[in-house]
Amino acid sequence: MKDKILYILFIFPVLIPSQTKRSPEKEWYNYQMGKCQKQNQKDKAEYMRLKKEASEMDFYELTRAIINDLDKTQFTRKYINFCYQFSQLLCDTVDPEEYNCIKKYNIKDSFYSRKSWTAGDLKYLGSIFDDKIIIPSKKSTGFGYKEGFYYTDEETSSIFNSFKKGKKGGSEREFFYYSKKDKTPLVISSEEVMDTLFFDFKNVLGYQVEVSQYINGKKSVKIFEYHNGEWVKNE
Repeated sequence: MKDKILYILFIFPVLIPSQTKRSPEKEWYNYQMGKCQKQNQKDKAEYMRLKKEASEMDFYELTRAIINDLDKTQFTRKYINFCYQFSQLLCDTVDPEEYNCIKKYNIKDSFYSRKSWTAGDLKYLGSIFDDKIIIPSKKSTGFGYKEGFYYTDEETSSIFNSFKKGKKGGSEREFFYYSKKDKTPLVISSEEVMDTLFFDFKNVLGYQVEVSQYINGKKSVKIFEYHNGEWVKNE
């Protein structure tokens, strides 16, 4: 009996670590998973509040207010390259390789974003700048950069239905553009210098949208608030 007790005491310290030992990688993964879940729970609460507010706002009028607020004196060239590139936030839990939390809820611009702009809004932009030619670009912030608006797969996109096709000089590559006045076929050099216009948006609690405006690379930030059925810029 005594020998049996000694045998159990001998193996006991060996068995316990072997049953409870966890790898540092697994511990780190579980820690990151816990942080990720907590962050996504917090984001969900904010997301649902933003969603409720968004259902009570007229974003069509916001787009027009943003366009009307543009300072026309900052656009001195004949062409305006309007970058409409859409960004999307992918949803997942944790990247098993890097242990990075990928957000499940987009609380940045789920309800008002560049996706909110339509061909009608781009035509309206062209009507405000009626002496300019608007060239929308999917990837570019300058004419020819990555050739973002030459891709033929954009031809079927409804965003281009009201636009004409121009050609890049010295090639057969086509791009889309809008002009209120100029009816002649457009052929333009890849060396042409353009004004550039780009927006980034953040939806903010309190019936607000933060608008980051980039004109020729220069950034300015404005806050628009929905108040009594109208969008008002906070000075």
